[in-house]
Amino acid sequence: MPGPSARLTGSVLMANPITWFEIIGKDSARLQKFYRDVFNWKLAAPVKEMGNYSMLEGFAPGIGGGVGGTEEDTSRVTVYIEVDDPQKYLDKAVANGARTMMPVTTITPTTTIAIFSDPAGNPTGLLKANPRSPASTTRSRSSSSAGARPRRTKSRAGTAAKSTRKTSRTTSRRKRR
Repeated sequence: MPGPSARLTGSVLMANPITWFEIIGKDSARLQKFYRDVFNWKLAAPVKEMGNYSMLEGFAPGIGGGVGGTEEDTSRVTVYIEVDDPQKYLDKAVANGARTMMPVTTITPTTTIAIFSDPAGNPTGLLKANPRSPASTTRSRSSSSAGARPRRTKSRAGTAAKSTRKTSRTTSRRKRR
């Protein structure tokens, strides 16, 4: 893995970038305190109804994410990869050895997600966000951190993340029965 001094050559952008993450565990307050204390992350107040989920605030130049969980949750870290067609990519992942954890689900009118576990059991999310405006596609990803994606604004990202937690827990409970 390249170190901090590695240089990018050219202007090649990552196809299907990671655009959101979740860190989930049984003791959300302890996890939130840990990430606040160790990395100085600013986290919004946890939302009890959504699994004590707390969203990261002021994350630029990084990606958005959330920390939360309840006693019923299994500890996990999930990254969400932005794709244009979540069903197509979910089908492709399953055909290559993945297992569907959450089918394609519309979270908001502009955000659709799915979650699969890769062949090693790692949960991975697929995220279809707002289409980018023509102006935002001409800028580099680093300069468009406040772009048109729902994860970049508190209200939309919160809706997606909170709904993800609720839907993931519901789906997990169904699978355990």
